[in-house]
Amino acid sequence: GVFTATTTATTTAITTTTTAAAAAAAATPNPIHPNLILIPYHLIRSSRPTQLLTYSAVKFSLFSLYEHFRSIVGSSFVAGGMAGALNAAVSCPQDLLKSQLQMQIASGADAYRGPMVTIRSLVHEHGVAVFWRGYRTLFVRDTLGYAILYSTFANLKQARFDERRLPTWACGGISGLCFYLSTLPIDRVKTIMMTQDFSRSAARNGRVLNPMGAFMGVYESQGMLGFYRGCSPTLLRTFFGQAVALSIYDAASQALTKEAGEL
Repeated sequence: GVFTATTTATTTAITTTTTAAAAAAAATPNPIHPNLILIPYHLIRSSRPTQLLTYSAVKFSLFSLYEHFRSIVGSSFVAGGMAGALNAAVSCPQDLLKSQLQMQIASGADAYRGPMVTIRSLVHEHGVAVFWRGYRTLFVRDTLGYAILYSTFANLKQARFDERRLPTWACGGISGLCFYLSTLPIDRVKTIMMTQDFSRSAARNGRVLNPMGAFMGVYESQGMLGFYRGCSPTLLRTFFGQAVALSIYDAASQALTKEAGEL
């Protein structure tokens, strides 16, 4: 099915890019950090119950913030951006944990430690603040991305094509694609920031990258296409995920509006 194809495609992308990373490291005296080459995009195995629960809580928070800001400013684009900006602080720990688990999976079956062991290890080695590493990049991605997501969804809902409206699920899926196609370079940098070596020795040796360093590392080794390499599984998952999520959101919003009107 879709999930099997997604897992296979992602594993193939990771294997290919990991091999390229090894070749690059052998050919240059200053090899790019492997995390710049790996593309650990949303592997199915990392979608375990604990992450699904936190993901649901993050989505609920995001929808609530969006509705609140839209009632104030009236603009879907501005409200989406404001909701994404505030929600980044809530979603950052979950996003960092997800990225860490994906990197473990990409490193091989023996490297996977699971969410609880990973959380304890991160807190023990780096403190609670580690869960907000990469926050600035996530903030930029979510501010821009959710402004695009919600404004695209609102506009598509109102648009007519040959006097017909698109079904809600299609509006949601297309909006999700617009989100990620617009923000994948930022998302790639965010993943690097969240999965690089956080140790003090890495910092002393200059191996801890800032966002611009991460961006230039990918760009110089792979060009702009490097930011989109291996993204097909992400886009596929995003289309179906947002088709479902925004359809549920729209149905719930209409039901609440109707109920409020009847009171």
